[in-house]
Amino acid sequence: MPVTDLAHPMTVVAFPFKDEDINVVGANLRTAARHRAVRQVWAIAAGEGDFAEDVFGVAEEIWKSESKPVVVMMQQRIGRYRAGKGDGMNTGIRAAAESGVDRLHFYDADILNFDASWIDGAEAAADRGFGVVRHRFPRAATDAMITWMITRPSLAILFPGTVLPRLGQPLGGEMMLTRPVIESLAADTFVSDRSDWGIDTILTHATTTIGVPLFEHHVADGKRHALYGSLDELRDMLVECLDAARSLKGRPSPPDQLRFDRDPPGPVPRDLKQVVAYDMASTLPLLTAPMTTEERALAANLPGEVADLLDIDGSEPAHGFLDEALWGRALRHLLDSFDLGSKGWRDLAFRLWLHRVVAYTHHQVPLGYDRAIEYLEGTIRLYESTAG
Repeated sequence: MPVTDLAHPMTVVAFPFKDEDINVVGANLRTAARHRAVRQVWAIAAGEGDFAEDVFGVAEEIWKSESKPVVVMMQQRIGRYRAGKGDGMNTGIRAAAESGVDRLHFYDADILNFDASWIDGAEAAADRGFGVVRHRFPRAATDAMITWMITRPSLAILFPGTVLPRLGQPLGGEMMLTRPVIESLAADTFVSDRSDWGIDTILTHATTTIGVPLFEHHVADGKRHALYGSLDELRDMLVECLDAARSLKGRPSPPDQLRFDRDPPGPVPRDLKQVVAYDMASTLPLLTAPMTTEERALAANLPGEVADLLDIDGSEPAHGFLDEALWGRALRHLLDSFDLGSKGWRDLAFRLWLHRVVAYTHHQVPLGYDRAIEYLEGTIRLYESTAG
């Protein structure tokens, strides 16, 4: 294995993309190309077409104007799940392993406030010996509802007392990986199999079990990105992230001696405390959508009170009934029984998650941002303390 030159490491910044705003993608590519530590910038296209061609043109112009290679590569079909974000990230990981990259940064292409500080923070932590750097940032109280209701509770239930429940953004696609980690991930079929939205969960787990030091860099301004309309937009992401969490059952835990550190939190920007991240009016009707026969049969086997209160018989559901305790019971049932290949299970998991998000939005969010976030953190501690 070649020896890394810490004074001049081979640093690459990669942006998986599909159909984001070309102006945002171009601005982010240029920001990365202008950074003194970056040797190459990669744009990893999810498919061919006019948008990919537009990015080719932008990349070529940046390469010429900044005298820095900006390479557009096509996403490979690597995994065995739905072709998606996972294939894009695994394409970058494989390319980095084959190219002898020392430090590989990943950033979502749609970040509206991406600047040099993201790269600076990760590079500085790598210089201090951290093998993985994850970016952590404040979110709106109604944003990150898959993180708060699925991924972090699942990690607390499955891996209590470890670093995993402590991670702020386990679904964040913003991270930096050093060469030993890149090579380990490239050789791990459990990682490369995951081609869909579940990749972030799998990478979060995998990067804690390799045993290299882990750091969370705080991005004070938050991650600004386009928000959502109806929560139906997140249906595929929800079920794929749930399935990825379920797939971690029985996997190794992070070592007890894992070195983990993070930047201290900072004040939350005022506007983030006021943002509503999804449209409640277009989401509420989803709760009363009729159940299929298959979904109704699966719902009947939910833990007692959850099954009793859910709209199994077509009557008006009890909005707001899934508090943290009932949700913990429902989530454990999903972690035991959910089947991604079953439409009935996908529909039921989505319906339960909607009820949980609406309950939180109705009962906790009106109490104010700080109390809502404190409540969410408290639920993670609750699930961890009652695990097993």
